[in-house]
Amino acid sequence: MKKMIFAAALMAALIPLAVAQDNRFPQASLNREFDPQGSDRTAACNLPHRTPTPPSYCKPCLFYAGDFDSNASDANGLPNEVDILISTGAAVYTPFIVPKGKTWTITGLFTNNFLFSEVTVDPKIIPYEIRKGIPKAGGNGGKLVCHGTRAATLVNAGTCFPTYATIVKNIKGCRLPAGKYWMSVIPYCTNPHDNTCENSYRAFLANDDGAMNHRFGPLEPANNSFFNSKYFGANWDPSSKWQTSSRFSVGVEGTSTGR
Repeated sequence: MKKMIFAAALMAALIPLAVAQDNRFPQASLNREFDPQGSDRTAACNLPHRTPTPPSYCKPCLFYAGDFDSNASDANGLPNEVDILISTGAAVYTPFIVPKGKTWTITGLFTNNFLFSEVTVDPKIIPYEIRKGIPKAGGNGGKLVCHGTRAATLVNAGTCFPTYATIVKNIKGCRLPAGKYWMSVIPYCTNPHDNTCENSYRAFLANDDGAMNHRFGPLEPANNSFFNSKYFGANWDPSSKWQTSSRFSVGVEGTSTGR
């Protein structure tokens, strides 16, 4: 994807991220890098009502947690990235529910991320994971039930502050019976020969606290996500240890069978 630049007002609010520029360590919370509720946003994010229709890029859609809402009191995001700056990576694992009596065949997964300072993934082939059995208190990642690598695409999620769906499709052999699972899809930007992966590249998974516009399928369990990052010193920590976000903006594609 060619270089794309965020709206001027958003970029003006962005604090330079590279350590060499301002001698700060990278932050583990979006609102410590810029204010997603700032007065200099280019347009009001008025969300008058919820709609049960999923976003167009979730197709065939089984589950979508909902859009980022900058009007929410805790509008925020957690690092979800592997890049030159956060070279050992950071990952948010977000829960979803396969309803009782159903079996889901998963064909795609996505996470909605803020991408700074470039809208890209490089390399294009990135990993995905689905897990189950993560303990309530964290400390380990439970059991890996589906994983692999697939080509990633980016789609503008259409929210007031731009978030981008990082989507992997054509997942094979992933059938999930009823129960609770956790998923991750992480944007990568690690090519040292690509100027778009300069040290200022960051990615944060957007939360969806607030109106949860476009929410579809089973409700995402609240306060049940996990953050894992050697760089930030998180060992499968409950995400609530790092910020107040109760839910994150992610989605699951595929088909459902059963009563």
